[in-house]
Amino acid sequence: MKMSLLKIPLILSSAVAVHVALTPPHAPSKSEVVHDTFNEWVIIQHVRYGLPISKIVYWGISLAEIALIVSRTMDLKTLPSVVQSTIGPFLPRIQDVPITRPFILGTALVASAGYLRWSCFRTLGHFFTFELTARKGHQLVTSGPYSIVRHPSYAAAILQYIGVTILHGSAASWVRQSGVLDLPGVKLVLLAWLLERTITVTSLVRRINQEEEVVKSMFGDEWQRWANAVRYRIIPGIY
Repeated sequence: MKMSLLKIPLILSSAVAVHVALTPPHAPSKSEVVHDTFNEWVIIQHVRYGLPISKIVYWGISLAEIALIVSRTMDLKTLPSVVQSTIGPFLPRIQDVPITRPFILGTALVASAGYLRWSCFRTLGHFFTFELTARKGHQLVTSGPYSIVRHPSYAAAILQYIGVTILHGSAASWVRQSGVLDLPGVKLVLLAWLLERTITVTSLVRRINQEEEVVKSMFGDEWQRWANAVRYRIIPGIY
């Protein structure tokens, strides 16, 4: 039981990290948005509709496991009758899953990626938007994570995607082992969420070339000097 309770702060850490990573720190005006490709249109739709849904789904998964863990520590008869009748029939069908190596690895990747993404938000300040923008007074920021790779926020998004896949998609994960997938509609929701996340990460990677062309056109030689000093886009020494 102590091991199960230890999972709660770890589950919360991944949920908070995903929430932070998927929450736009600033919203640009329409005149600032660079929107001339289908790929960028896809990303804008994702920002408007996909991100809120993704956060709801992830919090739903996280809170459901936490609720299950807590329910094992208390007598359900002490809860209001409405709560008993709502969750009571499902509890026997859902099993606890202990802390596993994939759980620890996935949580570490998700939390680390959330912190990296947050660092990018702070480093760029009000210049950081989820949409591709050219903001008034825009400056080329080359400090912090941007002194290591040119697109650290995209690196964080990819890292978090990998972490979430390990955390919730591995054979030993709570989602796959607990029996929650057998509940009506759950499998369809999770598959739709996974598809949305895959499309989003792919769109971000495809955006890199366009983003670099926009920034290069704005800063010219300053951008070129930075690109010469910071050679890699996402992964140091590789890409």
